[in-house]
Amino acid sequence: MLGPFALPHFSLKISDMPKPDKNDVERLSRGESTRGRIGNRGVGHRLTQKERILFEAAKRQAFLKIPVAGIRKNVINIYRLWCQAADREFVTRKHKGSDRF
Repeated sequence: MLGPFALPHFSLKISDMPKPDKNDVERLSRGESTRGRIGNRGVGHRLTQKERILFEAAKRQAFLKIPVAGIRKNVINIYRLWCQAADREFVTRKHKGSDRF
């Protein structure tokens, strides 16, 4: 019997999308079509030159450093997909004094 504040047990399916491929994530970040069905037309993925520098550094350092001025969510979306493809933990680090993405 469940108490007044207890939640019933349920299973949560994170995503119906297949695991992305690293090459597909790279193509998506350049605005090219992908072979797998990753990405969403309603979500931005193409990176600018400055965002590409942040993304490449994040791949090397294993975390995405978010600058004080903030960044567009495109970098976060691409890095999250790349972490899924590489079986890595998705880690971001905000710069001190930054209150936005």
